[in-house]
Amino acid sequence: MRRKRRPFPTAIVLTLWCAARTLVVDALAGPLERVEFEGASQRLISGGLMQGDRIQGYVAKPEGAGPFPAVIGLHGCAGMPDATKQKLVGELVAWGYVVLLVDSFGSRRVDHDCFRGFLAIARISDAYGALAFLAGQTFVDPQRVAAVGFSKGGWVALSASESNYSFKIPSNLRFRAAVAFNPPCRDAGARPLIPTLILIGTLDEWTPAAGCSEKIDAWGTEGVPINLVVYPRVHHGFYYQELQPGRTMFGRWLEYNEEAATDATRRMREFLKRHLN
Repeated sequence: MRRKRRPFPTAIVLTLWCAARTLVVDALAGPLERVEFEGASQRLISGGLMQGDRIQGYVAKPEGAGPFPAVIGLHGCAGMPDATKQKLVGELVAWGYVVLLVDSFGSRRVDHDCFRGFLAIARISDAYGALAFLAGQTFVDPQRVAAVGFSKGGWVALSASESNYSFKIPSNLRFRAAVAFNPPCRDAGARPLIPTLILIGTLDEWTPAAGCSEKIDAWGTEGVPINLVVYPRVHHGFYYQELQPGRTMFGRWLEYNEEAATDATRRMREFLKRHLN
């Protein structure tokens, strides 16, 4: 018998997630350095340019001069909890990657963007601005940068892999791989142009796994590899340790799953090593 879901007021969930986002400097003051950069300018149909916003981010790097491969982290529609930041940064730096966490919401004083999607294009601009920023750092190899996104940030990772023509960036500057946790695949556009790993659960109420299967079928098999991993009996947010026990947000279930999170970490490590090292 399926256990009764534990209700959790939406306002409290958002308060916790947004508070967690603001703790990043204190909780990770050692390995993370606060940085600012400009989002990439978007090319308009009229031929003009729309300037990107000024964005905050947090950088961590392995010891040494580098240059190192790098990963740009893209949070979900309600931000990224602090413990998840620590987990992601700790793992990636230990594996030898520079990490840049992009704070698209804190930079704009936005609590969440879970329904309206008014920051969708702006977040792609943020991702490309982060890529350009890393390309200017002596300790980063600009030809070995991947995007790792969660939920709506996963959509950004999928979109940034095929939308560089829409933004003003150097022609030789692009992401080399993308990892998307629980992305809303039905909202994705064209087939990614870079190797992509998608990780999602069968019980995801926010971003149904069926949407990813259908989208990949529609994309076809011609082109770079697109790997889809679907975890049975796993909910949205399975990577987030904070979601233990599970809870609802906006009436939809979120729950950490240790087995799926461990497997996803292993797959992400192997995937990044294969495409960035």
